[in-house]
Amino acid sequence: MTKNIAVSLLFTLATVALLGFIWFGQTNDRLAATNLRQDALQLEFGQRNYEQYCATCHGLAGEGQGPGNRGASTLSDLQGRLGPGTEAFTRENGIQKKYGSLRNYVEAIISYGKTGTAMPAWKLQGMRDDQIKAIAAYVMSMQGGAITPAALESAKSWSATTEAGLPPTATPNEPPLDDPLAEAGKQTFNTYCISCHSKTDASGAGPGLAGLFGESGTKAFGTTLPNGNPVDDANVLDWIKNGGGGPGVGPDPQDGASYGAMPPQGQILSDDKILEVIAYLKTLTR
Repeated sequence: MTKNIAVSLLFTLATVALLGFIWFGQTNDRLAATNLRQDALQLEFGQRNYEQYCATCHGLAGEGQGPGNRGASTLSDLQGRLGPGTEAFTRENGIQKKYGSLRNYVEAIISYGKTGTAMPAWKLQGMRDDQIKAIAAYVMSMQGGAITPAALESAKSWSATTEAGLPPTATPNEPPLDDPLAEAGKQTFNTYCISCHSKTDASGAGPGLAGLFGESGTKAFGTTLPNGNPVDDANVLDWIKNGGGGPGVGPDPQDGASYGAMPPQGQILSDDKILEVIAYLKTLTR
């Protein structure tokens, strides 16, 4: 009798252990699949934001020296230049001590820019934290090994979601403009100009352009352009097309900031495209 009870007890314990093992295994598989999908969706979102806001200067594959800024740095080799094991990472007050990880450093640079370069402070220009984190994740994926084949396969389903149809903009609630010319210029501005110029008074690599065509002009240069010419359609077209300004050229900024020279955009934007941008700039009021 005692032997039968012992056998039954052992059988029950073995069954419970087996069911528990199966349950934990399934749970871990589901968690892994869920995490993988979340990573893939974030990378897909990050790629879309990167292509809109970063690729013009840093290149589609992070190769640097893009058409919007020939001096923009390479991003696909950050791990080798700035990652763990490098002098930049481990030195006193280096990346490890200040930021903890290379990814945190990338997020900080996207958020607040980099002094002495044309890198804008995207957070100060309205970019959301989820956009910044997604771009940082995508930049880190360029370092190799972060994107698995399963994650890439999962990312393909992104195109079927509602979110996939939304434009990745820092100001998602900005309504369309009534003037189709200005609306077209807004799209061009968001692609080629916003990395340096904000739509407000906030300074970036270039001055904020709110009020450029207004009575008082911009906060940085008033009613003149950084090259010293008065603001009108022809001079703004010439300024965008041929660039100019910078320290020692034209008036000093009135907002206390320091701006480099405007790089010429004539090889990127046609006159018609620039005129669309000008139509949009006229809608930016202070």
